[in-house]
Amino acid sequence: MSSSIFRVHPAVGIARVGNSPEYYLAPETAAGEPVGSDGLMGGLPIKAGTEDTGITDADFRDADQKVKRQAARFRIYQYPADSAAAYPNGQGTEVTLNSMVDGKRVVDIVWTVHLANKKLNNYAINDFGLDGYTPPALPAIRNQNYSNTPNDLNDPTRRTELVIDPGPRAVSAARMAGAPVAFDAATPATCADANGEIVPVPAYPKSFPADHHALYEPLGPLDSLGDVVVEPETGRLIVAGGFGKTAGVLTDGNPPPLNEATENGLWFDDTSDGPVDAVLVLRDEATGAYSRLAVHGAWVVTGDPGYAPQTRNVVSAWDDVFDVWVRSLNLLPALYDGGGFNTGYRPSFSDDVLPIFHAAMLQRWNTNLPQGAIKAHTMIGSIKPTDDPTMKIPDLTRLIRNPNGSAEEIQTGSPLMPLSLGDMQKSFLTVSQTQYFFLTQWHAKAYQPGPGPALGPGERLDYVSLANCLGGRYSPGIEVSFPVRDTHLYATDWRTSGCGPFRINAKPLDYATAVADRPFLTAGYTPQRDAMVEPGDVSKFMSVPWHTDYNSCAVHLPDPNPNLPTGGTNPDGTPTSYPNNTLFWSWPAERPVQVHPARLCRYDADAGTWTLGGQTFSVRGDGTATDYPANAGRYQSYSDYVKNWHRVGFVIQGTQIASGDKPSYGPDLFLEVQSLFTEDGPLVQPWPTANVPAAPVAPAT
Repeated sequence: MSSSIFRVHPAVGIARVGNSPEYYLAPETAAGEPVGSDGLMGGLPIKAGTEDTGITDADFRDADQKVKRQAARFRIYQYPADSAAAYPNGQGTEVTLNSMVDGKRVVDIVWTVHLANKKLNNYAINDFGLDGYTPPALPAIRNQNYSNTPNDLNDPTRRTELVIDPGPRAVSAARMAGAPVAFDAATPATCADANGEIVPVPAYPKSFPADHHALYEPLGPLDSLGDVVVEPETGRLIVAGGFGKTAGVLTDGNPPPLNEATENGLWFDDTSDGPVDAVLVLRDEATGAYSRLAVHGAWVVTGDPGYAPQTRNVVSAWDDVFDVWVRSLNLLPALYDGGGFNTGYRPSFSDDVLPIFHAAMLQRWNTNLPQGAIKAHTMIGSIKPTDDPTMKIPDLTRLIRNPNGSAEEIQTGSPLMPLSLGDMQKSFLTVSQTQYFFLTQWHAKAYQPGPGPALGPGERLDYVSLANCLGGRYSPGIEVSFPVRDTHLYATDWRTSGCGPFRINAKPLDYATAVADRPFLTAGYTPQRDAMVEPGDVSKFMSVPWHTDYNSCAVHLPDPNPNLPTGGTNPDGTPTSYPNNTLFWSWPAERPVQVHPARLCRYDADAGTWTLGGQTFSVRGDGTATDYPANAGRYQSYSDYVKNWHRVGFVIQGTQIASGDKPSYGPDLFLEVQSLFTEDGPLVQPWPTANVPAAPVAPAT
C-alpha cells in the first residue's frame, strides 16, 4: 500500500476532430499568456513526438492538405497523501515508465479509455441552458418519436440505434507503446482489470450508425471515434478523436434536412467523450514481487477544430468551471465563503487579471473592430501590474458589464464589454462573477502584482486544458457546454477521496456485465440530477451535427433582442443607434469571423515593418455570397459547410509563420494561414455592421 495518491492530468483533456490520420498535441500553455521573453503567447499546440515544441503554420495540415487532429496527452502525477485536500496543492511528481515509486519500479502503465457519442439520444438545446433543467423541468428530447416509447431516453432501441459506442480500449505502456488502437467496429473491446491485465470484452455491444441505418455519408463512412496510443519511453497516453465526419439517416432514400443551426434530427457526427483510467504496475527491485496501484482517472472530450488556438476567450471554460468550484464547492474559502467574496482577498495581476485583458486584446484578430476600438483593446492588453488602474480605466462600471447587473445592463451592448453575445436569455456576454470580483479588486488597487500561489505541474495542466476552451456563451458551445456550470457534473468529494478538484463524477463501469444484445450505456447524466457521468455524457449537449452550429455562429443580432427603438441609418447604411439592428459575434476567439490573411500582408523594406492587407471572412468563397449582412461570413447552405469545413484557415502568431526571404512577421500580428479557399470575397467593413437590408431568414438549407 502506497502512502501517496496518484492522479491523471489534465482532469479534462481536450481533443479536436480533423480529417487527417495525423495529429498534433493539445497545448500545454494557456492562450493569451506570455510564455517567453520574445513575446510568444501561449496556446500553441505541440508537435507530435516532441515534449513541448510548438507548431508552426505548416503543421496544421498534413502533406495532403488535410486538417490534423488535436490529440490530448495525459500524464500521471504522484502526491503526498497528506496534501490531497489542498488546492492549489503546488506539488506533484510525474510518474512515467521506469519511475521509482516507494522504492519500486514502474514496469507498466495500463490505460483504459472509453469514448462514445450520445448526441441523438439526449435533450434538445434550449434557450435557458442549465435553468431549463431546474427540477422538475426538462427540455424536449431529440428524435422524440424514434422508438415505441416516445420521450424515453432509456428505451433500449434508442440506446442501441442512436448512440455511437465502440466500447473501451486498453493499452499497455510496456507492450504496446507507439501502436495506435482504434475506436472502430473492427478493433476488439478491451479493458484493464485491477491487476493491470488487459482483459477482452468480447460480448461488448458495439454500435455504429451503419449497423442500424441506411446512411448518407457525404464525407465517407463514419466508422471510428479516433484512436489511442501510448507515448514511447514515458508511457503517457495520447487520445486522438474523430475525423470530422457526419452521417444522415436515409428515409425514403433521402437524408434528413439540414435546416437548423443546432437541431438536425438524425445526423450523427464523430465527436465524443469518455473516461481515461490507469493502473500502475510496480516491481520490487529487491524481491521481484509485483504490486498494483490505482490512479484517480480523468476525462477526454473531442470537439471542433481549434482554428485560432492562441486567441483566448474573454470567458474561457476554465473561468466558468473555476467560478462554479469557487462559489458552490468551497474550493478556496479565502476567496469565497459564506455566500460572498472576501474583499480582503488580493488576486494576482498576472494570474487572475492579465489573462482577461489579453483576451480582449486578441479579439481584434478574429473580428472587424474599427481603429478606435483596436487602439482601446491594445491599450487594455498593455496594462502592467505597476500601472494605476484608475488612470487606465477611470470608471470600470461603465466599461465592464456586471454579471449581477440590472436586466437593462445585461441587455445593453456597446460601450459595455464584452461585445460578444450571451446565453441563458442574456443578450450579451458577461464575465463570470469571480472574474468580475478580480477586476473590481484590481481597480480598487487591492491586488498583488506578482503571481499567486503556485500550481503544481498537474494542476497547471488542468487549468491550461480548460483555459484554451470556449466559455461564457453555451448555445451550445465548441468543446463543452452549459453543464460545466452544474455541480452534479463533478466529483465533489475531492477532499476526502483524494481525486482533486475539477474531475468528472465518473460512473464505475463493470465491463464483465456486458451482454452482446443489450446496450451497455444508459441515458446517463442529466443536469441538476444526481446521475453519474458515462461515456458520451459531456459531448451530447452539443449541436447535431457540430458543423451546422460552427457555420451559423458568425455574426448575429442580439437574442433576446431588447425592445428598443432602432433609430435611423447613416448614409453608409449603418445604424444611428443600436443594438436592435447591429450585428455582434458569438465566439470570435474560437470561431474566427473576420481575419487578416498572411499572404495579403506587405513588407515595407524602408520602414522594416509589415502592413496588414485587407480583412476577409474566414469562411468565404463559392456558396457564401449574400445580400444580407446578418448572413455574411458563412455558407448559405449548411450542407455546403459540411462538405467544405476542412478548407477553413487558422489564425496563428506571426513568429510561427514562415515569411520566406522576408523578416519575421513578429509577435504583434496574428494572421490567417493555411486557408484552402481560393478567393477572398468582399473585404469586410469595420464594426458596427448593421442588419441592413434586414435578413429575411437565417441560412437554412
